[in-house]
Amino acid sequence: MKRYFLGILLTGIVIQLFGQVELRERVYVQTDKYLYLAGEPILMKFLTTDAEQIPITFSKVAYVELVADTTARLQIKVELTNGTGSGQIFLPADMPTGYYRLIAYTQYMRNEGVDVFFEKNIAVLNTFQSGYKPMENEEHRFSFVEESNSGTFSLQPDKATYKLRTRGELILSGLPKNIHTLSVSIAGKEFVPVIESNISLFRKNLTKKSTEFSGSFLPEYEGHIVTGKIINIQTGVDETLLTASIAFPTEDGNRFFVGQKSETGDVRFFTSGISGTKEMVTVVYNADEKYSVDILSPFVNRYTPKQMAELYIDSAYYEQVLTRSVALQVFRYFSDNTSGNRNISELYLNIKPTMTYLLDEYTRFTTMQEVFTEFIIGARFRRNAANKQELSVYFKRGEFYNYGTMPLVLLDGVPVLDHDVIYNYNPLSVEQINIYYGPYIMGGYHFDGIVELLTYRRLHQDLNLDKSSQIIAYEGPQLPYRFSTPDYLEEKNRGNRMPDTRHTLLWNPDVRTNGDASIRLPFDTSDLTGEFQATVEGITKDGECFFATVFFKVE
Repeated sequence: MKRYFLGILLTGIVIQLFGQVELRERVYVQTDKYLYLAGEPILMKFLTTDAEQIPITFSKVAYVELVADTTARLQIKVELTNGTGSGQIFLPADMPTGYYRLIAYTQYMRNEGVDVFFEKNIAVLNTFQSGYKPMENEEHRFSFVEESNSGTFSLQPDKATYKLRTRGELILSGLPKNIHTLSVSIAGKEFVPVIESNISLFRKNLTKKSTEFSGSFLPEYEGHIVTGKIINIQTGVDETLLTASIAFPTEDGNRFFVGQKSETGDVRFFTSGISGTKEMVTVVYNADEKYSVDILSPFVNRYTPKQMAELYIDSAYYEQVLTRSVALQVFRYFSDNTSGNRNISELYLNIKPTMTYLLDEYTRFTTMQEVFTEFIIGARFRRNAANKQELSVYFKRGEFYNYGTMPLVLLDGVPVLDHDVIYNYNPLSVEQINIYYGPYIMGGYHFDGIVELLTYRRLHQDLNLDKSSQIIAYEGPQLPYRFSTPDYLEEKNRGNRMPDTRHTLLWNPDVRTNGDASIRLPFDTSDLTGEFQATVEGITKDGECFFATVFFKVE
């Protein structure tokens, strides 16, 4: 059970890295466009490299904050696999018009300070607010930065002009064989100035240097590290002698993690396989109801202010903005995209239970005492000196099994410290009971055995927890976002009366080339006319980057 020794392993890794100061991690973020309307999603691709531009696969989580002035307005975590990942931030419909700073980093990068974080400006336009004026000065009018690196790589559409709801192709030629990652986006042409090109952003990110290395932030080598403090609810004072656990009960599998104390008194939970927003249960052990776990934010939250230019749209583009705004409202109304970031993970233990009882195969009793007395082998209720019921489970001592008094008791993944709650729970709501004979050591905490009760709905219904346990909504790292489009090679789709008002025609953050020097990427136009731009970005395994942009029209 390697995850229980993860904290020790990571500490060793960090000490070694800090001592040598060899690894300096950097993050680069590609977005599907530069200008967004309030209510649109920002689609993002993430890439991690070292300071020499060589791709690395170190951190498993990236953090993104959309900052206005000094304060983060929106924040997400993104899951990284092999040094890459993708995610999205939905802009609220009431997001004010203006330029925002999109800042990305890993926890490991925080050891060098915010100066090494990736940063780019994002323009947000709220079409229900004023923000138009004629740009009489030609130097303020829009001029797109066409970018293409030198070399043999080229990007071309198979046509210069397309009709509505038709299939097109992008032709990529001169591709390197040793590509680490490749991404492509197609969206409507921008009508605000692009402050920096992708190439300059990429190189600027890599040239950021820092002489400091604090060592305060552990690398998230296997997954997101949740950090909290155990506090006295009545006084607000930290408690450093107690320990705690967190659990994520879901229909797809329950996850359980015991905290480890840091040198600063914080408690760290080394999680893995956690993504999306879901219920998180926190539990404090060996404490009365006046203690709880205060989960700390993993984000920086506040930054040094930077002077940002005001965002005005040239009134010459008023009709284009109006068309795009109406298209967005239509898209949101008819969209059936209910994709969330659900996580289907393994159970919290990677071992089989010693005994499994499917209660529907037995005579159903109406009390838990009868269930455990009549069916369950190796676990039983007994009354302790405090006149409360407690569960005890078999654990092995030498060649013999004895009943231990310190089991881990879970109901749908929720740790239950007060066994009276289980004793009085309705057994007719329970579908299955798993018994794990002990002992088990998790995160430095010793359990004599494990009793796991699973209800039919897996939603821990009617479970009454004490004040030392809390259930909160926690947003884990996002899983990769899958962009979907209609297939207009099919006649029935071309004639579908459902409006297709996509402004982003294609977003593929993980293009597979299979080592081919030339590939063709299909895309489908929507019901929007105008000029569109396709952008391709990639990097090889030895750190060579290549970019290209091309334009075409839809009429």
